[in-house]
Amino acid sequence: MKRLISLVLLPLVLAALCGAAIASPTGVEEMGSGELLRRVTAAKGKVVIVNFFASWCPPCLEEIPGLISMRARYPEDKVALYGISLDDNPKQLAAFMSRTPFNYPVWKGKDELQRFFNVSSIPQLLVYDREGKLVANHVGLVEAEELGKFVDTLLGGK
Repeated sequence: MKRLISLVLLPLVLAALCGAAIASPTGVEEMGSGELLRRVTAAKGKVVIVNFFASWCPPCLEEIPGLISMRARYPEDKVALYGISLDDNPKQLAAFMSRTPFNYPVWKGKDELQRFFNVSSIPQLLVYDREGKLVANHVGLVEAEELGKFVDTLLGGK
């Protein structure tokens, strides 16, 4: 019995120690700054877009459909797109997630992630070039067409 408990608890302890994403009450995994940085680093060779949003934010709601179309436009081996929700209300986030056709991964950002990336207002978009260098930190609504032109430039004219 002790061995069974150890086998069940070991992965949970390791995940916590590694700062891995864990499930929240919404069913949406939580993401910390260490895990997001690891994902950005692992995506070297791709343009990486990180979108900080909340389900109650009108400009965020306006921006998300454009990001969904961007994900469909660019192959996953060229562009990585990550959504980080800053919602405080788990039920509101769960309802939003169930009615929004996200085609890219979305996590609930831990409080420390918001501080680490200095997210002071939403929507906020971080764009990393193919070398993993932060090349844009935009606060406010970004039009998909404008973002697409920037991504095309980073990809070398697509």
